[in-house]
Amino acid sequence: MAGMDEGRGISPIEELFLLAKESTGEEGVSFNYQGLGNPSEEFVSNWNQLVSTISEDEETILYFSMNPDNVKWTSETKEVLYYSFGDSGEQTDINNVFVMNIFITDDIVSRIEFFAPTSKDEANGQQTKLFFLLILSLSDETLDKDGREAILTNLGLYDNVSDPKQLAGSVTKNGVQYILEPLVENNFLFGLSLYTSFADTSGTN
Repeated sequence: MAGMDEGRGISPIEELFLLAKESTGEEGVSFNYQGLGNPSEEFVSNWNQLVSTISEDEETILYFSMNPDNVKWTSETKEVLYYSFGDSGEQTDINNVFVMNIFITDDIVSRIEFFAPTSKDEANGQQTKLFFLLILSLSDETLDKDGREAILTNLGLYDNVSDPKQLAGSVTKNGVQYILEPLVENNFLFGLSLYTSFADTSGTN
């Protein structure tokens, strides 16, 4: 997946996402989906609230939602929370597991790191984009459709590149920094990592 060309127009995923935001009153009084800068419990709750608006399909909601019981600390220092999506526990499914690390500073979410596996499967690309859209909204709830698309475009997500290592970028918007990094081995792109954090690292927006 050297760039996600399907994202240049409005994809089915973005259309779903846009309709969900509109149905909750994005241009009026809306639920606050902000996650970055909030306690981890609010992050998880807001994530799930947003996911519940994007589809009426229970399987889709279940796949993209976070089970609070499965959000675990990575160590006893309790600085980073870990969650995996699509992990059935079977070794055969390991290449389709999406992973989120949530960094905690002074009891609030200060940084998000998200790993998305890549493949030539269109469904994988759509899943990746929806996860990225969710992360962008949880990082800055004020972003509208154009704002989210501008960030993904400026990060280079839709670029056609011959060298997968070039599929990278950094954008700062509204005090939040977004970084996209490719994971490459033997010139093969096997994953993308998206990082978001407050640009001033102070934990306030």
